[in-house]
Amino acid sequence: MSEQSSEHNAHSHDHGHDHDHSHVPSSPRRLIAATAVTLTVFFAELIGGLVSGSLALLADAGHMLTDAAGLLMALAALFIGRRKANDSATFGHRRAEVFAALANAISVLVIAGFIVWEAVKRFGAGAEINTQQMLIIAIVGLIANLIGMWLLSEPAKGSVNIRGAYLHVLVDAAGSVAVIISALLIAATGWTSVDAVVSLIIAALIVPRSLKLARTCVSILMEHTPDDVDITTIRQALESLDGVVDSHDLHVWSLSGSETLLTVHLVTDGHCHGNCDETTLLDRAQTMLATQFGIEHSTIQIEHVDHVHHEFETHC
Repeated sequence: MSEQSSEHNAHSHDHGHDHDHSHVPSSPRRLIAATAVTLTVFFAELIGGLVSGSLALLADAGHMLTDAAGLLMALAALFIGRRKANDSATFGHRRAEVFAALANAISVLVIAGFIVWEAVKRFGAGAEINTQQMLIIAIVGLIANLIGMWLLSEPAKGSVNIRGAYLHVLVDAAGSVAVIISALLIAATGWTSVDAVVSLIIAALIVPRSLKLARTCVSILMEHTPDDVDITTIRQALESLDGVVDSHDLHVWSLSGSETLLTVHLVTDGHCHGNCDETTLLDRAQTMLATQFGIEHSTIQIEHVDHVHHEFETHC
């Protein structure tokens, strides 16, 4: 048998798999709406924090600004990702979303550091805080965050960048709750240091999620195997196909965290219980990968056992 690849065989028959790399959320409308809401609340909290003297409110405003920046980057990446693959970008432009998500994660970490620094300086300072204004604006912020979470919950399932933005909006909602609690405690006890404590809590909520998002982005950019993929199970499933005696050069990675790609060499000796010509074997392998593992794009090279020795000798 001669070696074949899935792309070569696609010219002679239809595998039924979509090899387009430009899968992106179908509409930017939810993202645009969430961005508009976030920017509106940012300006409200910024003005309210300056007028009331609340660091917690300013801290939440800073996080809202990073959310807005992340949403804008996600929106830009969405349109970039819609550009079709070409000779200079054969995999398309989906990695733009990953770079945007990584930039968002880093910016949030910087903001968190600033919040901690300001909170430490504010301890015991006895700053005057207008709790009524603080409370009203925090409630408005919470409502806006809940709206943003609702808008982003569905598209977040298919995009690492939007998922990161969704997590930040979720943290903002928790931050707004914390600011509300802070305002009520300050009004009841007069202990203004509560504001600094709440700021530290907001920072503590921001950092772990930002680090997780950054780790995911770096993993994608390093082309690591996705966390939800068991490569051992995939290898065993491929080698259990009728006519396959071995496999090698199995690689699994993702372009943007929302789709999985695979390449592999399958070795056959030509003996099986039914029809195991190269085209049939290729169809079985790709169908199995799509139905059992959700891998719609796979590049498979079929090799005869005699060719394997030649390939390893060439590599050596």
